Amino acid sequence: MVSAKSSYRAAPCMVDIKPVIKKEKQSVIKKEKPSERTEVYEAVIREEWRREQQRKRMVRWRVQKKEQMVDLNRERQRLEREVQRRLADVRRDPAPVEQKLASWAQHAFHQVTMETAALKSENLALCEAIDQHVKFEAFVQKETDAIQVEPQNASTLPTSKTASPHQKDLGWRVFFPNDEPSFHFYPFTEAEFDDIQKHNDEMVMKNNPCVATVGKLFGWTVDYAPLTRNEAGTLVVAHARFSRRLHCSLDHVYKILPHMDKSLWPVIATPRSWGRVQSGNVCCQVLQSLDENAHVMVSNIPGPVHLRYISFAKYVRQEDSEGRRMDTYAITIADSEANASRSGTEDQQDKVEWIKDGGTFFVLTEVDKNTIDVVYHHWAGCLSEAHGRELYIDWIRFPVLMEQYVSPARLLAF
Repeated sequence: MVSAKSSYRAAPCMVDIKPVIKKEKQSVIKKEKPSERTEVYEAVIREEWRREQQRKRMVRWRVQKKEQMVDLNRERQRLEREVQRRLADVRRDPAPVEQKLASWAQHAFHQVTMETAALKSENLALCEAIDQHVKFEAFVQKETDAIQVEPQNASTLPTSKTASPHQKDLGWRVFFPNDEPSFHFYPFTEAEFDDIQKHNDEMVMKNNPCVATVGKLFGWTVDYAPLTRNEAGTLVVAHARFSRRLHCSLDHVYKILPHMDKSLWPVIATPRSWGRVQSGNVCCQVLQSLDENAHVMVSNIPGPVHLRYISFAKYVRQEDSEGRRMDTYAITIADSEANASRSGTEDQQDKVEWIKDGGTFFVLTEVDKNTIDVVYHHWAGCLSEAHGRELYIDWIRFPVLMEQYVSPARLLAF
């Protein structure tokens, strides 16, 4: 009996557990629902506020547009009334209007004429000032070249490989501004200058005909010659020709081109065609001035191994077979026995490589008063045929640069 009662009493406890769990879950659910409703309500409120702001902006925009349209209509009506008034004035008496137009045209023509005359006078004065400055600069350069060199005594010169006709002229030491290796230079005679220049002219124009047209590059027609070997047979020589017609007078080009800074002159040798890397600006010095239009120069291309060459620069004005004026600017690499002997006697010769082949010809032929035909030849030695086929990409820089210098002159032509 006792066990039966105890089991009877324990049964209700087991039955009452489930309602308690359900009540707890319902209370949790009831706690979560208000927070969710609050978030939804806030989102709806924000959306309504955004729409209200948008409506206000649109109302303001429409009001502004209406005001602008009203102002435009008023201005249009005012202009129409002004046009009608002026037309009525013209119909009543057209003579004053014609007089005003005639006087305005005369005034404008007079103003343009005066400005043209002033610009011509200013242009002439500037050209004269440039010519005087160039002459003075050439004189100073000549005097500087005469005093900046240091003649060496015969006892200080190397005795090997120096027996030459130049031994009576001891020459001088040439130095560079950035402590590049110096060298000893033996000057050229006028006869040597003319002979070497003539030989280079004949060799280039006859032995390197440009027969293959590559195409157009920056408006210039590019022709290429077959790759050849130099006279010694040690190097591949590449030759390219760039041609174009420019709307510019020959005399105006002469006032600009010879006076360009030497740093802008064409660089004959290209470092990458010799497997070298350039590490600074090219330095160009005038060693001799045989006359106003003939110079001997040295160019140094800095790098771990310096590329260096001596060149002749010459300007000639002549007439072609048709009687047209023709200007030729030539820069050709040259050397002599005395100067060639330096390679075995100079110190630091492992830091300098002398270039022996290359040059440029820049020919400008007058077509008429305001037109010229320009032909630019460039040839140079290189290590391989692969280098030679790509050199014209580097050589095009000078004719394009020259065109940029000359082209602004067309804006001042009257």
